[in-house]
Amino acid sequence: MDLDLAGRVALVTGGSQGIGREIALVLAAEGADVGICARRADRLQQVAAEIAALGRRVVAVPADVTTVDGPATVIAAVTESLGGVDILVNNAGKGHSRFIAELSDDDWHASLELNLMSAVRFSRECVPGMCDQGWGRIVNIASRVGREPDPYFAAYAAAKSALINFSKSLANAYSGDGVLTNCIVPGLIRGEAVEEAAQRSAAATGKTVQEVYAATLRKRPIPVGRMGEPRDVAGLAAFLASDHAAWITGACFDVDGGIVRTDR
Repeated sequence: MDLDLAGRVALVTGGSQGIGREIALVLAAEGADVGICARRADRLQQVAAEIAALGRRVVAVPADVTTVDGPATVIAAVTESLGGVDILVNNAGKGHSRFIAELSDDDWHASLELNLMSAVRFSRECVPGMCDQGWGRIVNIASRVGREPDPYFAAYAAAKSALINFSKSLANAYSGDGVLTNCIVPGLIRGEAVEEAAQRSAAATGKTVQEVYAATLRKRPIPVGRMGEPRDVAGLAAFLASDHAAWITGACFDVDGGIVRTDR
């Protein structure tokens, strides 16, 4: 399917690796010019080179999106280089495994700033321009634990659950202005962060990385029989950013191989 994103400008937060990188590449392959941001400048430049190789304009902005001014700084840079933001993908986020009783106030605040408030601030900056032109797309990337809380990811789960709720609020507020918001809930995706965690676990236990993955799947079987890959999420994100999804808003899509046990 040709998503016909030529002439659109997309901004993908957390675009230096994993799901964010793959979404940025798919959007570029479908014709969009792309802005990406993340903390690691070296990884950003690698992805920027991949996007440029697809023949699209690209701007890479190293930034800490957990700060109050970070999102506005990123959007200003993308607007100056590419002329605005038509498609916003709020992908920046990360969780840390720690039992709920061990979480400090700082842990909770840090998770909320990264996994919720960055999306709030990016959306707040982008929505007025989208409303003025009568067209915009916001795709928020949440997490399975936002649906099924986990005591070892309590702060992350709470923030992602709030992001799911925030997505619906945005849709209710601005869909009538042509700005559509949807949310994607990935399950266990084999990106760089998961790979690094598996390597740490393997080193600590004497197992191989593949044995760590196998143990994970035995503990919580995935009905389709495998972990997800970033591309499993990226195609849906690109579709939701297109005019083919012009009557889809306020929706929340599980992309998890069937692991979430309930639809709500």
